[in-house]
This record gives sequence, C-alpha cells and structure tokens, in this order.
Amino acid sequence: MKALALVFFACAIALSSGYYMVKDVKYADKDFLYKQKAILEVLQHVHQHEVHTQLWEDSKTYVVSEHFNDYTNVTAVKEFWMYYEYGMLPFDDVFSVFSETHKKQVMSLFYFFYYAKDWDTFYKSMVWARFHVNEGMFVYALTTAVLHRKDLAGIVLPAPYEIYPYYFFNSEVITTAQQYKMQGFYGMKKYGDVYSVTIPSNYTGWYKHTNPEQKISYFTEDIGLNSHYYYFHMDYPFWMGGKEFNLYSDRRGEYYFYQYQQYLARYYLERLSNDLGIIPEFSWYEPIKTGYYPDLRYYNGVYFPSRENYYYMYTEYNYYYIQMVEMYEQRIMDAIDLGFFYMYDGTRVDLTKPESIEYLGNLFQSNPDSKNTRMYGYLELYAKMLLSASPEHFDTYKMIPGIMEQFETAMRDPLFYQLYKRFLNFYWQFKDHLPYYTYEEIFFPGVKIENIEVDKLVTYFDKFEADITNAVDIEVYDEKMPMSEMKKFGKIAHYQGEDFVIKASQYRLNHLPFTFKFDIVSDKAVKAFVKVFIGPKYDMYGNLYTINENRENFFELDSWIVDLKSGVNKIEHSSTDFSWFVKDRTTYYELYKNVMLALKGEFKFPLDMSEAHCGWPSRLMLPKGKKGGMPFQFFIYVTPYYAPKVEQFSTFDSTVSCGIGSGSRYKTGYAFGYPLDRKINEQYWFTPNMKYYDVMIFHKTDTEITGVY
Repeated sequence: MKALALVFFACAIALSSGYYMVKDVKYADKDFLYKQKAILEVLQHVHQHEVHTQLWEDSKTYVVSEHFNDYTNVTAVKEFWMYYEYGMLPFDDVFSVFSETHKKQVMSLFYFFYYAKDWDTFYKSMVWARFHVNEGMFVYALTTAVLHRKDLAGIVLPAPYEIYPYYFFNSEVITTAQQYKMQGFYGMKKYGDVYSVTIPSNYTGWYKHTNPEQKISYFTEDIGLNSHYYYFHMDYPFWMGGKEFNLYSDRRGEYYFYQYQQYLARYYLERLSNDLGIIPEFSWYEPIKTGYYPDLRYYNGVYFPSRENYYYMYTEYNYYYIQMVEMYEQRIMDAIDLGFFYMYDGTRVDLTKPESIEYLGNLFQSNPDSKNTRMYGYLELYAKMLLSASPEHFDTYKMIPGIMEQFETAMRDPLFYQLYKRFLNFYWQFKDHLPYYTYEEIFFPGVKIENIEVDKLVTYFDKFEADITNAVDIEVYDEKMPMSEMKKFGKIAHYQGEDFVIKASQYRLNHLPFTFKFDIVSDKAVKAFVKVFIGPKYDMYGNLYTINENRENFFELDSWIVDLKSGVNKIEHSSTDFSWFVKDRTTYYELYKNVMLALKGEFKFPLDMSEAHCGWPSRLMLPKGKKGGMPFQFFIYVTPYYAPKVEQFSTFDSTVSCGIGSGSRYKTGYAFGYPLDRKINEQYWFTPNMKYYDVMIFHKTDTEITGVY
C-alpha cells in the first residue's frame, strides 16, 4: 500500500501487549498522516458552520459544478448537485437515515465522496461539504465513505461518541461542559498549555428511575457497545448493495441475523446477572410495559422523545404503520413456511436449504441484495419508528427522531431487545425447518477434549474517559487574523487564545484477563477448528436449562484454527488472544497529538487492528455475574477444519482493514453459530469432541480488584 511504511512485528509480541485482533503492525508514512490529520480536523466541532481554519479557506475555493469529471460516476455526482441546488436538509436540523427524504440526500452525498477519483478530489469534496451540508448528514456520509473506500484503509476515525457526544452522554453532562466553556474555564486546571477538566457521567437510571430494566443501563448505554452497533450499520447499510459494493460476498444476510442473535444472547446473560430473567415480549395492540427516558438532547436543544411505561401504541396515527408491520411480518413467516419466495424478476428462491439463510437475512434487512423490497418492505424501519414514540411531524425537515431512529442510540432502549427478540423468531423459524445435524456432522473421529482448566473469572467496574470537547462551540476567528494563526485552530479546541480539552468519565463493566487450558487428544495429525461459547447454566428461577432450549442463549467468545498432532495437544488460549475483541478507543486529543508528533518525526504512528471499528469491546466479554459468584458454562467444540470459499485475508490487508465487502473475512465455511444454530438431537449430541464446562463469575469492586488482584 503506497501510503503505508511496511514495518511488521511478530504476532506473539502484539498479542502479549494485550492488543486484540492484532496480527501485524504497520507505521504510517507522511502521505497517510496528512490524510489522517485532515479527516480528524474536519470532524471537529462539526456543528459550527463557519470556522476560519485552513479547511474553511480550502472549502471556499472549490466549485463542485466545475469538477464533475473528477469523479468516476459523473451521473451520481450530478444527482447530488441537483439535490444540493434544490435544497437539502438545513444546518442544525436533526438528521435520521430513517427518513426517506434524508436517506436519498445522504446517499447522494456518500456517492459524492465515494466516487472521488483520488485523494485530492476527495479532500476538496470533504472540506466543501463540511461547510455546505447538514452536519449530521455530513458525518454519516463521510464515515460510510471512509469505511468503504479502499484507498482510505487504515484511517482512524474518532470514536462516534467523541464526534457526537450528544448521542452518548446525558444532557446534564453536555450542559456542564458548556458551562465550563461559557464561564471562561472557571474550575478547570491547566496542564502545560492546555486547560482540562473531567466531568463525572452516569447512566440514565441514576437520574430518573422508571422501571427495573434500568438495572442494566450500564450495559445497554455502554458507549462501546452502542458504537459497535453504529459501525455494524455503517459496514452494511440497509440502502447499500449490489455488485458495486460486493457486500453479499461477506455472507451479508446470514451475518446480519447472527449479529443480532449475538447481541440478544449477550444481553440475556447480563439480565440474568441482575435477576431480570427472560427478555419480555410485547404486542402492537397492548400497552408496552417498558418505558424509556433517554435524557439525551440534540445539538439544537430539542430533547429525544421519551416513552412512558405502559405506552399505548395502537392509536389513529399508527394504524397504517402497524398494519404494514404486521403484513410484512406475515409475508416473511409465510415465505419461510412455504419454503420459497420470488424476486422482482420472477426468479423463485428456495428457502429450504441451509445456505438460504443468506436470502432471508437480506430480505429481512430490506437491502438491495434482497431483490424484493416491494413485497417484503421495510419491516425494521416501520417497527423502530413506531416504538420510538416520536411525535408526528408536518415538515420534512422538522422532525424529532426517537431513540431507536438513530443507530448511535438504539441499543440504549430496553425495547430494542424486545423488538429483535420478536424479529429473531424468523431466524429460529427458518433454522427449525432444517434437519438436525447428523452424528457424522457433529462427531470428529479420533478427537477428544480433556482436562479443562479456566482461571477465576472476575468482573468489575473501572473508570473510562472520553473526549467530549465537541460538545461545546469555540470562537470564530476574525477574518483579519493571519493565516499562520488560523492554522493553529486545527490542533485542539481553542478559545480566547487558550487550548482546552473537556472529558467525561464513566464507570464501565470490565473483567480481569483469563486463560483457557485444555487438552485435545487426537489419533492423527489433522487441521481442526476450535470454538468457545459462554452461556447460562440456570434460568432466573434456578432451573437447569435443557440443551435444546439453551442453545439460543450462547455468546460466541472466540474461534481459531489449530494444527493437531497425533497424541496430546496442550491448548492454552488467553482472553487477550480473542480475535474479534478490541480495546478502548484512543481519545481524539491523544490521537491528534500522535499524528502531529509523527509528522514532525518524533513518533511512529501505528496502524493495526487493536481498536478496529468492527471489533466487539473487550471489556464486555463476560457478564457481570454476582459478588458471591454466579454459575455459567462454557461450551468448547472442536471440529474438522472446513475451508471458506475464499481464503481468509486473501483479498484485503488485514493489518489495517476489517475487509468489508472483500469476501474473505471468515476463517471457515461453517454456518455462523454452528453447531448451536439448529435444533439438537440429544440422542447423539454429547460427542467426545465437545465439552460443557461449569464456571463461576465473581463481581468485585474496583477497590477489591486493586487490593487483592
């Protein structure tokens, strides 16, 4: 890759440092650093429409209509320009991709970025758009473009909760941050040349108690978890598809369903840790018991709508939408039971085969690869709009999207999980029509798991700090100021000649590192695939779960390939080796400082996957458990290696990219969730190549962790 200086470290060194998803490390060269610097700067204080920086100056010199030929898809860019000249979403109005009008406009803006022929055109398009289009729309389109343009692989985007703190931190935190700024740093300490303050932040349940569901607001409102869901959407937007983006090559539909199944399984483990039991169900026609008071507000001062307990949805305003949701639900269920559906062109798709889950997932998401949104509609969209309890709007641009109408905030609402429990019935309905895995498909001849040992599992809450400086506006420089002074503005927030950083601190769930040790005895040398899941042992009443009813509740921790030799194979696998977990994000301030130091030659800016946007927060591997210990179980399974259609990492640079649309993201060709994804025949289920292993998870205070561990 031209923009990267290739410097590699051994895998063992990277893993021993506690990094996740890391195999190799590269270091950025000057070309890459200039790109990284520009993208960091353009995402700072996005709500300010006129800040006299170099970016602002560059934006004034670019005339889009004179550069149509600088894009690979001229038609798409001309369409964007048509939208712009006609009038797009104004500044400061709230953007939501759930609005059909907003969606069309933001898609055209994405194409404006995506089809830029080179970095120079991309840069000019980006800085022009920064000061000419709605800020929410700008962040959404730019983020999607950066994640999908091959020439920007490795670019580190600031964490979404630092770009848009309004969607992640309660309104009182935002208000306090703005008060510090308005009062001229009163109460802030100065470290070197920078004023800094850290504001304590808590969860919604701390301020207003509405129902028992708030006991796990530390999980549902975790900024790392919500960022993961936001990026999951950005990787596979419901409006993006076709050969151009190649998302179907990633088993997009199957992955889509499985990701939601994993969200719910992990959420259920947290519910059990807090004595909440199974995820409740709801009806479109009965009052919804679970309310939610988000305590968030948009930049323009409008608060996110709240939903009271026992919210009654079946009103005149919602009759049509409820009818549409029920109709789409019924059509999908009928297609599953009939075993087929038709595409637009009349092609009949067989839904009786295991691989047909790909079609069903696309159909449910209503993405362009589903080939029949006219018949099966936009079920998710209508359902989320209904449950958000947002007020009716009479102006296309004056809307107040509810908590589930923004991907950054949707998982905060307990009703999100109730909704997707309902939707996952389609997934399990499809899977239940498939035959049991046969004994031959489950059994691994000559292979046996023995002597399992796992370290003591301990969770705790520790403090994490996020940079929320973007929550406050900064001064606009005088036009007469020399450009040399203007350029300083891009560094960090600047006010009255002083630099400042505002942080929010929050206690978040974490765990001590742990290691699996077990033996795999094999009668031959063979390549194998190991999977480890965690699930409940008992339900909320202390009843032992049966194998079949419990299979939906397992959360996949890791899977890896091993080359077994004949005899005893000693396996040792640490939580720091788990392949799809990532550490907490570097703050914007530290990220920008490192880029500037690297440009001066005083720092080597690393590019790796330790903070990859597609990774699950490593802190959330384990459910909280209880102070005296809570029983869970690991499911460890060894199966013959089954190669994927395209060798993993063979079509993208895994050192710096998640490989979205590459077709080579996965280790094997097995179904996601295998072998727990189908009904289990218990007559031959317990084979020597699998083990259920009982564990206890202990929750400790941070003081106990520091003092004892």
